Amino acid sequence: MGYSFGTMHICFEQHCSKLDMTTMIRRQSTREIKEMIELAQPINGDLVQTHILAACVSTVGYLLLKLREYYYEDGISRELLCLVGTVKCRYKGSQYNIPIEIWVQPDHPNTAPIAYVKPTPEMYISSNCKHALPDGTIRIAYLTHWDHTISSIEGLLQAMSQVFSQQPPVYSIGNGTIHPIQYQPAATNTASPTFHNPTTSAASNSDIHQRNNSHRFSDILAEPKRMLLPIQGYENMSLVSLEQAVQPLIPFVPQVEQMVWIAKQNCLDPQHGLTADESAAIMIYTMGWEPNESSFYLILNQTLRSPNRDQLKPWFLYLRLIINALGKLPTTQQNVYRGVKLDLSDQYKKDSTVVWWGFSSCTSSIEKLENEHFLGKTGERTFFSIECKSGKSIQSHSYYETEDEVLLLPARQFRVTGCLDQGNGLHHITLKEIDPPFDLLKLPTI
Repeated sequence: MGYSFGTMHICFEQHCSKLDMTTMIRRQSTREIKEMIELAQPINGDLVQTHILAACVSTVGYLLLKLREYYYEDGISRELLCLVGTVKCRYKGSQYNIPIEIWVQPDHPNTAPIAYVKPTPEMYISSNCKHALPDGTIRIAYLTHWDHTISSIEGLLQAMSQVFSQQPPVYSIGNGTIHPIQYQPAATNTASPTFHNPTTSAASNSDIHQRNNSHRFSDILAEPKRMLLPIQGYENMSLVSLEQAVQPLIPFVPQVEQMVWIAKQNCLDPQHGLTADESAAIMIYTMGWEPNESSFYLILNQTLRSPNRDQLKPWFLYLRLIINALGKLPTTQQNVYRGVKLDLSDQYKKDSTVVWWGFSSCTSSIEKLENEHFLGKTGERTFFSIECKSGKSIQSHSYYETEDEVLLLPARQFRVTGCLDQGNGLHHITLKEIDPPFDLLKLPTI
């Protein structure tokens, strides 16, 4: 099979003795990992624990253990142990960290894990890569020929590192080269990775903030293509302060309390009759964060796009507050714009209908998209011109007041009214907001 690594004839303690203990400190504690494994109740608990602990201290990866819901192809879901992080590879003399997920099956190691490449918003999966399907599923010989008597998760990481060093599976949207990815030391298991290109490491803080902020206007790639269940339940919650609204989000959004404090300091005298909490609820959505993967809007939109509506429940108090705030703002009916540095024309056929399940950040200034931090003027790009009828101008409540931002509520449906290849890599998609036959977003009655 070509892979000689992966046997597990040493115990975890022997494996750890070869590593600097600071490696363990900045990752997850052994106790925390063991408690999560006990909650999952795998069939072969001791062996699963040995494999996962070894993988979490592997020198070729940086992984954190999570307990998450996995949806199988037959529609059945199950809570599984999931290793989230990166695997190292060396390509053309430089080291890169490829974002991955490894889902451990209930009868591990009898059944091979399911592994995915998980590109960030700045990346796309290479269509030429033999080792990753378009949906990110990893297909390598080590998994295909998985042998439960000798194969291991640490061995899988070694195999990924070797294979990806020959042909990286992800590339950056911006310039056609893969992104180096670095992780900051984590004080807790909720810390998120920092993804950045070394060419920007010397950039000013304002450049980093502008780059991170621009992602809101191109946060389109992750929109699901299937119809989801309506967003409902939050509308029955009581209005509370922003501090109270984010309390359930502390396990999911790193430093969310600090975000709230910053927003509240900038919303002492809000316009449009909004309370300070309502204005700050909008501002916290617009604030970028470093790393970008910790940005409030990104985590919120990922949850809104999940088919598992139970994941939205911790967000109910916040959704009640921000949607109440947006309801007080004047509705704008105009053309607004957003875009992404990728060709999405195949996904938006004329006369088809689409639903954007997340909040959609748009701009009323078409010139804004020409900025390289947004859409730019070169490379493959998709430019969306949207005839909206429910937009809310949030410029007075945004952390970035110069962006002429118009925010569309979640679960907006659109008809594709036009598709035009304008040459030079630019694809122009025109959309018209329409009313679905049934409410996809339940609105509060008061």
